[in-house]
Amino acid sequence: MRKWVLPITIVCIISGLLLSLQFKAQASLTSNPIGQRNEALVGLINNSEEEIVKYQEAINVLREELDKIENSSPTGQVDIKQLQQKVQKAKLQAGLLPVKGRGIKVIVDDNNAGLNAAPNDDPNRYIIHYENILNIITELKLGRAEAISINGQRIVTPTEIRCVGNVILVNITRLAPPFEISAIGNPDILEEMLLSGEYDLLKGTGFPVSYTKYNSENPIEIPAYTGTYQFNYTKINE
Repeated sequence: MRKWVLPITIVCIISGLLLSLQFKAQASLTSNPIGQRNEALVGLINNSEEEIVKYQEAINVLREELDKIENSSPTGQVDIKQLQQKVQKAKLQAGLLPVKGRGIKVIVDDNNAGLNAAPNDDPNRYIIHYENILNIITELKLGRAEAISINGQRIVTPTEIRCVGNVILVNITRLAPPFEISAIGNPDILEEMLLSGEYDLLKGTGFPVSYTKYNSENPIEIPAYTGTYQFNYTKINE
Protein backbone atom coordinates (compact mmCIF):
# COMPACT_ATOMS: atom_id res chain seq x y z
CA MET A 1 0.00 0.00 0.00
CA ARG A 2 1.30 3.47 -0.81
CA LYS A 3 2.58 5.33 2.23
CA TRP A 4 0.62 8.47 1.43
CA VAL A 5 -2.67 6.61 2.06
CA LEU A 6 -2.10 6.44 5.83
CA PRO A 7 -1.63 10.19 6.51
CA ILE A 8 -4.61 11.04 4.33
CA THR A 9 -6.70 8.45 6.18
CA ILE A 10 -5.63 9.92 9.52
CA VAL A 11 -6.66 13.41 8.46
CA CYS A 12 -10.06 12.09 7.35
CA ILE A 13 -10.57 10.32 10.70
CA ILE A 14 -9.78 13.52 12.62
CA SER A 15 -12.25 15.48 10.51
CA GLY A 16 -14.90 12.80 11.02
CA LEU A 17 -14.50 12.84 14.79
CA LEU A 18 -14.95 16.60 14.94
CA LEU A 19 -17.96 16.57 12.61
CA SER A 20 -19.68 13.85 14.64
CA LEU A 21 -19.71 16.13 17.69
CA GLN A 22 -21.36 18.91 15.71
CA PHE A 23 -24.03 16.61 14.28
CA LYS A 24 -24.85 15.17 17.69
CA ALA A 25 -25.25 18.65 19.18
CA GLN A 26 -27.55 19.81 16.40
CA ALA A 27 -29.66 16.65 16.56
CA SER A 28 -30.19 16.98 20.30
CA LEU A 29 -31.24 20.61 20.08
CA THR A 30 -33.71 20.22 17.23
CA SER A 31 -35.40 17.10 18.67
CA ASN A 32 -36.46 18.75 21.98
CA PRO A 33 -39.27 21.26 22.47
CA ILE A 34 -38.48 24.78 23.65
CA GLY A 35 -39.51 24.13 27.28
CA GLN A 36 -37.02 21.27 27.64
CA ARG A 37 -34.07 22.95 25.94
CA ASN A 38 -32.37 24.18 29.13
CA GLU A 39 -32.41 20.74 30.68
CA ALA A 40 -31.33 19.18 27.40
CA LEU A 41 -28.48 21.69 27.06
CA VAL A 42 -27.14 20.86 30.53
CA GLY A 43 -27.15 17.16 29.78
CA LEU A 44 -25.73 17.75 26.33
CA ILE A 45 -22.87 19.84 27.68
CA ASN A 46 -21.97 17.20 30.26
CA ASN A 47 -22.04 14.40 27.72
CA SER A 48 -20.21 16.47 25.13
CA GLU A 49 -17.44 17.34 27.57
CA GLU A 50 -16.86 13.67 28.26
CA GLU A 51 -16.89 12.82 24.58
CA ILE A 52 -14.59 15.72 23.76
CA VAL A 53 -12.03 14.40 26.24
CA LYS A 54 -12.19 10.95 24.66
CA TYR A 55 -12.02 12.30 21.12
CA GLN A 56 -9.18 14.66 22.04
CA GLU A 57 -7.19 11.74 23.39
CA ALA A 58 -7.84 9.79 20.19
CA ILE A 59 -6.94 12.81 18.06
CA ASN A 60 -3.68 13.29 19.97
CA VAL A 61 -2.75 9.68 19.32
CA LEU A 62 -3.51 10.05 15.61
CA ARG A 63 -1.55 13.28 15.42
CA GLU A 64 1.45 11.63 17.04
CA GLU A 65 1.28 8.85 14.47
CA LEU A 66 0.98 11.41 11.66
CA ASP A 67 3.99 13.33 12.99
CA LYS A 68 6.01 10.13 13.08
CA ILE A 69 5.10 9.37 9.47
CA GLU A 70 5.96 12.88 8.29
CA ASN A 71 9.23 13.03 10.21
CA SER A 72 10.50 9.49 9.79
CA SER A 73 9.17 8.51 6.36
CA PRO A 74 10.66 10.65 3.62
CA THR A 75 9.51 8.02 1.14
CA GLY A 76 5.90 8.72 2.06
CA GLN A 77 6.40 12.44 1.52
CA VAL A 78 7.94 11.74 -1.86
CA ASP A 79 4.92 9.61 -2.81
CA ILE A 80 2.53 12.40 -1.82
CA LYS A 81 4.51 14.97 -3.78
CA GLN A 82 4.61 12.74 -6.85
CA LEU A 83 0.86 12.19 -6.59
CA GLN A 84 0.26 15.95 -6.38
CA GLN A 85 2.43 16.47 -9.45
CA LYS A 86 0.43 13.86 -11.37
CA VAL A 87 -2.82 15.55 -10.38
CA GLN A 88 -1.51 18.94 -11.53
CA LYS A 89 -0.36 17.46 -14.83
CA ALA A 90 -3.78 15.87 -15.37
CA LYS A 91 -5.49 19.19 -14.63
CA LEU A 92 -3.14 20.95 -17.06
CA GLN A 93 -3.90 18.49 -19.84
CA ALA A 94 -7.64 18.74 -19.17
CA GLY A 95 -7.57 22.54 -19.39
CA LEU A 96 -8.54 23.01 -15.74
CA LEU A 97 -5.64 25.35 -14.98
CA PRO A 98 -4.95 28.87 -16.27
CA VAL A 99 -1.87 28.90 -18.49
CA LYS A 100 0.40 31.32 -20.29
CA GLY A 101 3.07 31.12 -22.96
CA ARG A 102 4.13 32.32 -26.37
CA GLY A 103 1.74 31.95 -29.24
CA ILE A 104 -0.64 33.91 -31.42
CA LYS A 105 -3.80 35.97 -30.98
CA VAL A 106 -6.31 36.29 -33.83
CA ILE A 107 -9.07 38.90 -34.13
CA VAL A 108 -11.99 38.29 -36.52
CA ASP A 109 -14.99 40.57 -36.91
CA ASP A 110 -18.04 41.07 -39.08
CA ASN A 111 -17.61 42.84 -42.40
CA ASN A 112 -18.85 46.44 -42.13
CA ALA A 113 -19.49 46.44 -45.86
CA GLY A 114 -22.75 44.70 -45.04
CA LEU A 115 -24.08 47.97 -43.60
CA ASN A 116 -24.16 49.44 -47.10
CA ALA A 117 -25.27 46.29 -48.89
CA ALA A 118 -28.14 46.33 -51.36
CA PRO A 119 -31.59 45.32 -50.00
CA ASN A 120 -31.57 42.11 -52.01
CA ASP A 121 -28.04 41.18 -50.91
CA ASP A 122 -27.60 38.25 -48.51
CA PRO A 123 -26.55 39.65 -45.06
CA ASN A 124 -25.00 36.29 -44.12
CA ARG A 125 -22.15 37.10 -46.52
CA TYR A 126 -20.95 39.82 -44.14
CA ILE A 127 -21.03 38.14 -40.71
CA ILE A 128 -18.72 35.68 -39.00
CA HIS A 129 -20.32 32.26 -38.67
CA TYR A 130 -19.46 29.52 -36.22
CA GLU A 131 -18.05 27.48 -39.14
CA ASN A 132 -15.42 30.21 -39.63
CA ILE A 133 -14.44 29.96 -35.97
CA LEU A 134 -14.34 26.17 -36.09
CA ASN A 135 -12.10 26.21 -39.16
CA ILE A 136 -9.63 28.62 -37.54
CA ILE A 137 -9.51 26.54 -34.37
CA THR A 138 -8.94 23.36 -36.36
CA GLU A 139 -6.06 24.98 -38.21
CA LEU A 140 -4.51 26.17 -34.93
CA LYS A 141 -4.80 22.65 -33.55
CA LEU A 142 -3.07 21.35 -36.67
CA GLY A 143 -0.35 23.87 -35.83
CA ARG A 144 0.05 22.05 -32.48
CA ALA A 145 -1.57 24.69 -30.31
CA GLU A 146 -1.40 23.51 -26.70
CA ALA A 147 -4.18 25.76 -25.36
CA ILE A 148 -6.89 27.77 -27.12
CA SER A 149 -9.57 30.20 -25.97
CA ILE A 150 -12.26 32.34 -27.62
CA ASN A 151 -13.18 35.59 -25.87
CA GLY A 152 -11.95 34.09 -22.60
CA GLN A 153 -13.70 30.73 -23.07
CA ARG A 154 -11.25 27.82 -22.87
CA ILE A 155 -11.56 25.25 -25.65
CA VAL A 156 -11.48 21.68 -24.30
CA THR A 157 -12.92 18.30 -25.30
CA PRO A 158 -16.55 18.97 -24.20
CA THR A 159 -16.59 22.48 -25.72
CA GLU A 160 -19.50 23.06 -28.05
CA ILE A 161 -19.34 25.79 -30.68
CA ARG A 162 -22.56 26.55 -32.52
CA CYS A 163 -24.71 29.40 -33.78
CA VAL A 164 -27.63 30.77 -31.74
CA GLY A 165 -29.37 33.60 -33.59
CA ASN A 166 -26.84 36.32 -34.32
CA VAL A 167 -24.35 35.14 -31.67
CA ILE A 168 -22.06 32.14 -31.28
CA LEU A 169 -22.42 29.79 -28.33
CA VAL A 170 -19.18 28.54 -26.74
CA ASN A 171 -19.26 26.50 -23.51
CA ILE A 172 -22.94 27.55 -23.10
CA THR A 173 -21.79 31.19 -23.17
CA ARG A 174 -23.02 33.59 -25.82
CA LEU A 175 -20.25 35.41 -27.61
CA ALA A 176 -20.61 38.30 -30.04
CA PRO A 177 -18.04 39.74 -32.45
CA PRO A 178 -15.30 40.73 -32.50
CA PHE A 179 -13.92 37.29 -31.67
CA GLU A 180 -10.52 37.07 -30.03
CA ILE A 181 -8.95 33.65 -30.51
CA SER A 182 -5.83 33.03 -28.41
CA ALA A 183 -3.55 30.04 -28.94
CA ILE A 184 -0.40 28.98 -27.09
CA GLY A 185 2.24 27.21 -29.14
CA ASN A 186 5.07 27.88 -31.58
CA PRO A 187 4.13 31.29 -33.05
CA ASP A 188 5.80 30.61 -36.40
CA ILE A 189 4.03 27.28 -36.95
CA LEU A 190 0.69 28.71 -35.83
CA GLU A 191 1.15 31.65 -38.20
CA GLU A 192 1.95 29.33 -41.09
CA MET A 193 -1.19 27.27 -40.52
CA LEU A 194 -3.30 30.40 -40.03
CA LEU A 195 -2.28 32.07 -43.28
CA SER A 196 -3.00 29.01 -45.38
CA GLY A 197 -6.65 28.51 -44.47
CA GLU A 198 -9.82 30.20 -43.19
CA TYR A 199 -8.08 33.37 -42.05
CA ASP A 200 -6.70 34.02 -45.53
CA LEU A 201 -10.14 33.44 -47.09
CA LEU A 202 -11.82 35.87 -44.70
CA LYS A 203 -9.20 38.51 -45.35
CA GLY A 204 -9.53 38.04 -49.10
CA THR A 205 -13.29 38.67 -48.93
CA GLY A 206 -12.96 41.93 -47.00
CA PHE A 207 -13.42 40.82 -43.38
CA PRO A 208 -11.42 42.88 -40.84
CA VAL A 209 -9.12 40.18 -39.50
CA SER A 210 -5.73 40.54 -37.85
CA TYR A 211 -3.28 38.59 -35.71
CA THR A 212 -0.40 39.25 -33.32
CA LYS A 213 2.46 36.95 -32.35
CA TYR A 214 3.57 36.78 -28.71
CA ASN A 215 6.90 35.67 -27.30
CA SER A 216 8.01 34.38 -23.89
CA GLU A 217 8.72 37.90 -22.63
CA ASN A 218 5.17 38.97 -23.50
CA PRO A 219 3.16 35.75 -23.14
CA ILE A 220 -0.48 35.07 -23.90
CA GLU A 221 -2.67 34.25 -20.89
CA ILE A 222 -5.48 31.73 -21.28
CA PRO A 223 -7.97 31.06 -18.46
CA ALA A 224 -8.97 27.65 -17.13
CA TYR A 225 -12.05 25.77 -18.29
CA THR A 226 -14.81 26.41 -15.73
CA GLY A 227 -17.44 24.06 -17.08
CA THR A 228 -18.05 20.44 -16.13
CA TYR A 229 -16.97 17.11 -17.56
CA GLN A 230 -19.81 14.64 -17.86
CA PHE A 231 -19.28 11.06 -18.98
CA ASN A 232 -22.47 9.09 -19.65
CA TYR A 233 -21.06 6.38 -21.89
CA THR A 234 -17.31 6.40 -21.24
CA LYS A 235 -15.94 3.96 -18.67
CA ILE A 236 -12.45 3.06 -17.51
CA ASN A 237 -11.08 0.06 -19.39
CA GLU A 238 -9.79 -2.13 -16.56
